[in-house]
Amino acid sequence: MMRVVTDLDSIDGVPRNTAVTVGVFDGFHVGHQLVVENLLQAKRSEKRSASILLTFDRHPLSVTHPEAAPPLLTTLDEKLSLLEWTGIDICLVLEFSDEMAAIGYREFISEVLIERLGMKHLVVGYDFHLGSGREGSQERLIEEGAGAGFGVTIVPPVVLAGRVVSSTKIRHAISCGKFRAARRFLGRNHFFDAEVVRGKGLGKQIGFPTANLTVSDPRKQIPPKGVYAVLADSGGKRFGGMMNIGTAPTLHSEGETRIEVHLFDYEGELYGERLRIHCIQMIRSEKRFSGPDELKARLLQDREKASLILEKND
Repeated sequence: MMRVVTDLDSIDGVPRNTAVTVGVFDGFHVGHQLVVENLLQAKRSEKRSASILLTFDRHPLSVTHPEAAPPLLTTLDEKLSLLEWTGIDICLVLEFSDEMAAIGYREFISEVLIERLGMKHLVVGYDFHLGSGREGSQERLIEEGAGAGFGVTIVPPVVLAGRVVSSTKIRHAISCGKFRAARRFLGRNHFFDAEVVRGKGLGKQIGFPTANLTVSDPRKQIPPKGVYAVLADSGGKRFGGMMNIGTAPTLHSEGETRIEVHLFDYEGELYGERLRIHCIQMIRSEKRFSGPDELKARLLQDREKASLILEKND
C-alpha cells in the first residue's frame, strides 16, 4: 500500500537505497505512467529498497508565473487516488513555494534527493528540468549522477497517432469537448470529483431530478458548457447519466454556471455525497428553450442518445 508523506520531516526511516522520480504528474497520463513503470523496474532490477514519487501540492507555475498557470487535469486528491494503485511505495507531496522555486538543482539533488531520500537511481521524463530556472537539464542530471554515484533514467516520450502525449494537449482536447482524444492520451476517461449540494429542485418538477455539483478546487479543469453523456461513481457503484454544464437558461433566471447531473436508474438521497464524474461524450451545446415542455422533450432525446453512447462505451 502506498504511503503518502506531506513533509520531509516525516520521511525519516526511509532505507538509504531508493529509486526516485520527481514531477508534477498532472493528469497522470500514459507518459507519466511510463515514467512510473520505469521507476518500478529500476527498483526491481537494481534491488532498491523503496520506490519514491516526489510531487507537489500545486502546479509550480501557480507560484512562479501565476498568469501562465494551467487548469489542473487532476487535483491533488485525484492524483493521489490514481497513484495509489501503481505499486509505488511512497508518495512525497511537498509544498511548492517561492523558497522551493529558488532552490538550485544541485542543492535539491544533494540535500533532498540524496541526503533525505537516500536516492540511488533517478527516473524522469524526457522534458523534465529540475531546480531554479529549470537549470537541471537531462544532461546536467546525468553529469550529477556520474559524480555523486546515482543512476539516471530518462524516459522517452509516448507518441500516439503521430503526436507526443502531453498534459497541454489533453487540456486543449478537454476544452474543446474532444473526450475521445483526451481518453487516448490519459489512458482512461477524464473525470472530476465533486460534492452534491442542494439546488432548487426544478429538474425534478419536469421528471429529470438532478444532483447539483460543486468542485472544491477552482483550478480544476471542467469541460465547456454543454450536455454530456457521463458515468458517475457513488458509494462503490457506477451509474450512467447525463450532465449539463452551463446556466440552464430555460429554468434559471440567474446567469451563474452550474453543473447538474441526472443519473439513470438511481433512487435515493445524494445530498452531501461525493461523486466521481467520468466524461464520456458531448451530446450538444447548451440551448434556451421556449419553456419547460420543450425542454423536457429535448431532455428525453438527450437521455436516449446518452444511453446509446454509454452502451457503446462498455
